Amino acid sequence: MPPPRGTPGNILEGPGDYDVTGTVHCDSYESINPSNFDFAGKAVFVSGGSRGLGKAIVLGFAAAGASFIFAAARGDMTVLADEVLATALAHGRPAPHFQALHLDVRDETTVVAAAEVIRKQVGRLDVVINNAGVLGNFGKIADSNPQQWWNVLEVNLRGPYLVARAMLPLLLEADHSYMINVASVGAHLVNPMLSAYQTSKLGLVRLSQLLNREYSESGVTVFSIHPGNVPTEIMGPGELDDFHKSIYTDSPNLSAHSLVYLTAEHRPWLGGRYINCTWDLPELMAKKDDIVDGDKLKIKFDF
Repeated sequence: MPPPRGTPGNILEGPGDYDVTGTVHCDSYESINPSNFDFAGKAVFVSGGSRGLGKAIVLGFAAAGASFIFAAARGDMTVLADEVLATALAHGRPAPHFQALHLDVRDETTVVAAAEVIRKQVGRLDVVINNAGVLGNFGKIADSNPQQWWNVLEVNLRGPYLVARAMLPLLLEADHSYMINVASVGAHLVNPMLSAYQTSKLGLVRLSQLLNREYSESGVTVFSIHPGNVPTEIMGPGELDDFHKSIYTDSPNLSAHSLVYLTAEHRPWLGGRYINCTWDLPELMAKKDDIVDGDKLKIKFDF
């Protein structure tokens, strides 16, 4: 279970964590199980797709039956290709077309080349997940290395911008499509020692809002998510201590399956919003009228 509200030392507790839905989750649950959805014919792109959250997202869409899956990363994805096939078959889905795209989100040339591969093979995208990200080094600003500090912005903010710029023409070819940016509760926190990370994630939330404003009328819905407090490779090597284990309690499958659920049907009213994947999503969907009707606005979750 997530740490109770107000747990001393929980620097990751953010606005709305316990307020938007009455139920919060740490792991996948039946309502968001990928087996419940049919993505046959759909084309999905995931950056940072070789490990951690990205790998879980790739496998989530394979379980949901996506026909075309493009995983982009700098690392080797040979094993991931086998896992994608095994996952699809285990869920009774046809073998998808899986393509590993080796790119660095900081490198415009490789991002544009990846988009060209997708254009030639499929001609469109239905879902783009901007997942690639880095945490950066802990430290006060005066003690930071400018190159290392700026690299966090290069990966976490300029990278999603480059991916969005290259992939939007493909998203516009679909009847309605999604771009989802993996942000963080850190976008809404002011904790010392991680200034580059929190600045980059706040910028990514605003970039998501601007993208939605610019492209929603053309059928592209853009929003950002907090994937939950997931202990992944981004945190570096080594075992977490007992206290941090009590904070980082969320499974990669929670956000992966949440993304399948959220993109399984056309929900343009989610555009521009920040969604915490620990929230109970069917409960959130049931509150749509209160959220989108300005005269009855009771729930604010774009913070």
